[in-house]
This record gives sequence, structure tokens and C-alpha cells, in this order.
Amino acid sequence: MYVILAIKTNSLEWNYLECIDEYYSRLFKEEILVLITTYLEPLSITTFNIGQPSSYDLFNRQGILLLTKGKPITTNIQELLQRRQIYTLKYDLNKSQDPNITHKFSESEYQDIVVDVREAFENAGLISSERLHKTFLVVDKIINELEGTKRVYLDLNKFRKFDNNTYIHSVNVAILATLIGLQMNFTGQALRDLTLGAMFHDIGKSAIPIEVLNKTSKLTDEELEIIKKHPILGEEMLRKSNITGEVLTIVRHHHERCNGKGYPDAVRQSEIGLNAQIVAITDVFDALVDDRPYRKGLPPYHALEIIIAESNEQFNKEIVNIFIQCLILYPEGSIVTLNTAEVGIVIGIHQTYPSRPLVKILFDKDGNYLHDDYFCDLSQDLTKFIKSVDFRSVP
Repeated sequence: MYVILAIKTNSLEWNYLECIDEYYSRLFKEEILVLITTYLEPLSITTFNIGQPSSYDLFNRQGILLLTKGKPITTNIQELLQRRQIYTLKYDLNKSQDPNITHKFSESEYQDIVVDVREAFENAGLISSERLHKTFLVVDKIINELEGTKRVYLDLNKFRKFDNNTYIHSVNVAILATLIGLQMNFTGQALRDLTLGAMFHDIGKSAIPIEVLNKTSKLTDEELEIIKKHPILGEEMLRKSNITGEVLTIVRHHHERCNGKGYPDAVRQSEIGLNAQIVAITDVFDALVDDRPYRKGLPPYHALEIIIAESNEQFNKEIVNIFIQCLILYPEGSIVTLNTAEVGIVIGIHQTYPSRPLVKILFDKDGNYLHDDYFCDLSQDLTKFIKSVDFRSVP
């Protein structure tokens, strides 16, 4: 596998054509999923001179970082080394060649789904039986694409150029909700209702004035109340069609929250249907990563961490945990740029922290290619995070 990178440093643009070593080339070519198990191991070397740069990140038994790699050995560290109380972090890379474990949506299949959703929205005032039948076919298409899939790779922002953001958002929410439903063993009509409700969750926005929806400045209280009417408007539109009550509940309640501070009915916990709770999570996630007229989208890892932080308070924690396991934010083979300007390739995903993968650094902050292996575990180094990602090298 060859990776081409363009990195701008000191007003010069350098083009790199580097061959990733044979192990990783084989790893990605065979589409092997790498899951990481980390553990602490006592450092076997006990003789370091004070002031000598450490060759490793050094931890205590509790996993607290005492000294970062490259920092000089202190008297205290040397004493702990002599007592064999210094540990280093080790990795086990567990490889699995499950061909059905990850699904990657192509541009063509995604565009086809968006076109169908757009037609449904544009005819929201009069959804005929023919139109509804076509929408059911779209739902079945999404389900068929995802059945047997444990994780989905979807570049959520890549496809937004194709069409109106409302339609793109609806498709993204439907795909993510379907994946959660499959993980929760939804089948048949129950899964269909979830996917359809997720797809139609914002259909009421077609009745909201466009100048309010696309306003770039802060909404007035009156405008905010207009926006908050879209769940009820959507339910009213769909009630005229031959659609199940479960789908109507999703549309009405996707902005409700577990703490009772949602809208339009301010219901809480078990008063909110399970499907509506699923769509609430996927709706917020996609909205956070999307560029809106009034703000730039957040990096996916940041959006996911916001949702995790709101577990139990706003969102069903069990569903959030399932969502975490479904989502691949940074698939193996993606090229990432860190906030430090270092550039690397994702080689492993933490099961517990999918937003903080293991990265093999290829170029340092000055754009110099690193000939020696240098790995950055973002789950351990919280000062670093992924600033941008390039999916072109993903198999």
C-alpha cells in the first residue's frame, strides 16, 4: 500500500510518497480489524543514569504516567527503577479476519438513498401509498446493507456536498439508528419502524420557514419556539399516511431527554419510547459533527465524548454504550493529523475508547519522515487529539 501525503510546513508544500512497511500493508489489504489490549509490565532495565533521557513512557503500578519518553531520569525515578516499581505500557494486537465486521457505504448507494429521502420530504404534505411504498424500499435498502455488520465506516461529512443538509442528516441518522437496532437484535417490523422513524424524524422541518432554519445568527426566543414545533408538525404530516404509531412516536419524541428537559412533551426516562431514545442519540451526534449556519462542526471524537458525558442525564446510557461499539470514527488505514501537526496512520482501535485510537506516527510536526517506529496511544496521551482525518487510504 502506498500513501501520498501533502503537508504544508514553513510556507513550503512537500509531497511524500512512502511505502508503509510490509506488516501494515498486509494488515490493511486483508481488511483485518485490530483491537488493542493494553497492560502494564515491569521495566526490566533498572540501570539508568540520572539526567539520561528515558527511552520509554514510565508509569507506576496504578498506571499513572510518571515520566514521558525523552525526559531526563530524575533521582526519584532512579530509586523506583532500582526497586522495580516502574512500569511500561505494552500492547496486544488482536487481529480478526471477519469479512462482515465492517461496512463501508459507497458514494453511489448513499446518493441513491438521499435522492429517495429528498423526494419523500418534498412531498411531505401528501404522502401517497405509492410514495410510502417507495420509502419502505429505501428503508429495506438500508437494512439490507447493514445486516450482519457489527460496525459501520461512514464519512458523515463527505456526502453533505451532494444535497440539502436536512436530507443528508436524515440518512445519516437512519443509518446509525439502524446499526444500533441491529446490535440490539431488532428484526422485522420493529427494525423497519426504527429506520423509518429515524429517516422521517425531521420531516416537520419542511414546514418551518427557510429563513429561520438557515439563520446564521442567534435565534430569538420566538424563532426557537417555531423550531421546536417541528416534531409535532412532522407527526401531523405523517398521521395522514398509513404509517405505524411507533414511527409517529419517534418523530414526536426524538428531542425528549431522560431528565425531562426535552420537548415537546417534557417526558422522561421510560416515558420515552426506546426507539425515540435511539434516534435522540444518533440525531445529536450527526448534528454535532455537521457544519451549521451558526457554527463549525465538531470533530467526531469530541461529539462522541459530549454524548458520553450526557449519559443518564440526557441519554440512555445502555444505548450510548452500544453506539460506541458500533461506530468507527477512525478506521484502520486512515491518515490522521494530530493537534501537534504530527501525521500518522491509524493501526488499532480501542474497544473502550474508539475515539482515541493507536496511531503510528509517520511525520513529525516539522514534516520530517520518521524512519523509526513511533507510536502514539491517544487513550494514554490526553494532550493530543485528532484534528483532521483522510479516509482515502482506507481499504
